[in-house]
Amino acid sequence: MSDWTLEKLTDRVFEILRDEILEATEDFTPASNLVESGLDSLAVTQLMLSIEESTGVWVDESLLTPENLESARTLAACVHEQLDAS
Repeated sequence: MSDWTLEKLTDRVFEILRDEILEATEDFTPASNLVESGLDSLAVTQLMLSIEESTGVWVDESLLTPENLESARTLAACVHEQLDAS
């Protein structure tokens, strides 16, 4: 059982995106569209490695759909589902 709640995961994914991956503006939020914010395929790879290091969970590439990569919130929900499944 993991102590990563959906809220904690959302905060962590948002921090990684804001601080390490994207050149985010002040109006960047957990609900911001990631593609519109500059997320590209290389950034997705970096993001997923950082998430794995933080949570210990690897998200299968097949789950990296446009819907799951829409925002920090949707991606955190995808990672949270993987935590629940493990």
